[in-house]
Amino acid sequence: MLARRVLALLAGCILCAAAPAWAQSSDTTTAPTAATPPTGPEKPDKPAKPAYEVTGFRSARFGMTEAEVRAAIQKDFSVKPDAIRKTANAIERTAALMVTVPALDPGPGSATVVYILGYQSKKLIQVNVVWARDPKAEKADTGPYIVAGVQLVNYFNEFSWREGRVNLGIPVGPSTLLLFGAEDDKTGAVQVIADGVAIERKAEGRVEAAPQAAGQVSLKVSYIADRTNPDIFRLERGKF
Repeated sequence: MLARRVLALLAGCILCAAAPAWAQSSDTTTAPTAATPPTGPEKPDKPAKPAYEVTGFRSARFGMTEAEVRAAIQKDFSVKPDAIRKTANAIERTAALMVTVPALDPGPGSATVVYILGYQSKKLIQVNVVWARDPKAEKADTGPYIVAGVQLVNYFNEFSWREGRVNLGIPVGPSTLLLFGAEDDKTGAVQVIADGVAIERKAEGRVEAAPQAAGQVSLKVSYIADRTNPDIFRLERGKF
């Protein structure tokens, strides 16, 4: 099944922790100790991964005003001002600037980049990069989206993240897979999500195969400024 193949890809492509330079022998006369250090050339320590701090996407940085975000979009993608569309989220009372570009590696085909402006601050709080297949298609090939997703996982895995806060290959819906999710040491987070893929799920001890979702397949990367307290509209406690 696809989820199993995805997890196999993740396991095969992600670097594992280095094995110890030597294993202690059961013979105490030859086992390395503080008095008798191991002989032979020493192996250099594996370089530490640089820490990733989620600050935005390309030239767009969290905290930018709408005008600054528009300028960053034009700089990054060389588009005209009228190529940037603005929409509103009635539930969260946020606004979003959207631009569609014909190609954006590593995803297949065109991509839509969505810049979300906070409810109160009116400044950039999140960026979503989305590659999506035409929902009118009768059948969609998930392969290119999964390949691109694994490439993104490999990229993000080259960095260090908040200890214990990295997740790989977790089903989060009937046909949705969290390929990668991680938190930085501050308030930011990154998620790589594949949607519209056939995955295996366990129910009452059984393994079930979910059917391929018709038409719609997408891959999304989300850069989140504040994972615990996003700047969106919420009803105050005690109001109802």
